[in-house]
Amino acid sequence: MPFWKKPNKIRVELTNICNMRCKMCGIWAEEPKTTFDMEQYETMLKQKTVSRLHVISITGGEPFALGNLREFYSLARKHHPKSHINISTNGYYTKKTTAFLNKVDHRNVSITISYDGIRSHDSIRGVDGAAKRVLDTAKQIRHSFPKIALSMKMTILSENHSEILETALQCKEYGFRFLLKTLEKLNCHQSRFPSEIDGPDYNPEIIKSITDQARQVLGLGIETNKQYIKKLTQMNSGMSIPCNCSPRILFIGIDGEVFLCRKKDPIGNLFHHTLDEIYNSKKRIDTVKEMKKFHGSPMSLGFTND
Repeated sequence: MPFWKKPNKIRVELTNICNMRCKMCGIWAEEPKTTFDMEQYETMLKQKTVSRLHVISITGGEPFALGNLREFYSLARKHHPKSHINISTNGYYTKKTTAFLNKVDHRNVSITISYDGIRSHDSIRGVDGAAKRVLDTAKQIRHSFPKIALSMKMTILSENHSEILETALQCKEYGFRFLLKTLEKLNCHQSRFPSEIDGPDYNPEIIKSITDQARQVLGLGIETNKQYIKKLTQMNSGMSIPCNCSPRILFIGIDGEVFLCRKKDPIGNLFHHTLDEIYNSKKRIDTVKEMKKFHGSPMSLGFTND
């Protein structure tokens, strides 16, 4: 397979274990609790399909809830020594996070912490004191590991939409990169177990609030996901905005399901076929064709920045 057709990024859901109780994600209530099989994980990393990876993104659940997270990291580094490794976390486990970062290569690792509003974070995440823990973790990372790329990612709900600009300003004050994303209904963990909020419920007033604040975020001079926000600001214009999902990005769930676009059906399952077989399948080719034709509504934008 030509290198330009191979995936350049994979996102692996290592576990459904999570200590949060998020309104937009039911993974914390999913049973049984499970973790990606280490042998299968290594087999996947050795497949020819992923021989040209630029980024390996580790997510969950909560990766830092795992006692063997460093083993997963080490296998990724062993088989893809030049790839960048990103870890998405809820930021609650400050000591575990800093202990992990003490033992990894700081030049090609990044941390993305979910932070859902300067006032609403605890309510959305269902844990009192979560916002304080998030900020404590982020501050310690910035202080102790200044070379590690750190981002704070805000998922926009009707509950916290008014806090976008304030949250961005707080991140600017602390020197954190600020990312924002709209809420989406996805066919991965959200279809495995229901959540309190099934999908976006933005009314015209909320959409205007989001786009107005997004424009102001662009003017702050803060490091952010500019291309996504620029598309977000076009929503009031009635333009049809294409989905950002890339056919060169794979999402792999703990149930073995492999997705190109998490709004569409999986293209295969690792419990039944190898990743090479799945990526060379007719299902993958047909899904790529669908993705090239698809133009989502303004509020169904894909989000690929970790």
